[in-house]
Amino acid sequence: MTLLLLYAYCVGTVSSRKIERACHKDLAFRVLTGNQQPDHSRISEFRRRNLDALKDLFVQILRCARRRGW
Repeated sequence: MTLLLLYAYCVGTVSSRKIERACHKDLAFRVLTGNQQPDHSRISEFRRRNLDALKDLFVQILRCARRRGW
């Protein structure tokens, strides 16, 4: 689920409901989820339970990108 959220944020999809729809319609999302379609409430609950870890992960990614000049 972490990779799904990371990819969704990178492509500008932040709503749990929009992520759920993308998991049905968008090939990249389908590949990331192994063709599973998580419910928006499950996505939202995962994000809520792991908010601190996700914040740290995103900060690390931004720092890594900055070091590489991206």
